[in-house]
Amino acid sequence: MELYTTGYEGELIDQWVEKLRDAGVTVLVDIRERAISRKKGFSKTALRNQLEANDISYLHYRDLGSPSEIRKKLMRDKDYISFFEQYNQHLNDQEEKLRELATILEHEKACLMCFEKNHRQCHRSAVVERLEKIYPGEVRVEHL
Repeated sequence: MELYTTGYEGELIDQWVEKLRDAGVTVLVDIRERAISRKKGFSKTALRNQLEANDISYLHYRDLGSPSEIRKKLMRDKDYISFFEQYNQHLNDQEEKLRELATILEHEKACLMCFEKNHRQCHRSAVVERLEKIYPGEVRVEHL
């Protein structure tokens, strides 16, 4: 299974979509709890339209998003260790969604998407780690 991840922090929608196309991404999996953005082009409907115009499918997996109470706590205390501990607890209840995602990876060139540019400071890295635990040796990841 081949998987990409990306954040749109600091990106412009046209160049960002071009990067996805250049990588051969066929489906973008938005793992924000709420698919809204103050950044033009990155809210759900506009993003879906832009992607579909470029032959990339869009899926919103809100259950894999970071719950708002966990995000708010991170904004207050900047404690990434606590954030990832809490988010990993959240992922314990998302195995069905993770297996559904893995099924997509078997047939599509998928990319997980969230806001943060640095994947190490984003919950998408925890999703990747969980997939690697469920499917050891089967997941190849590249961070765009």
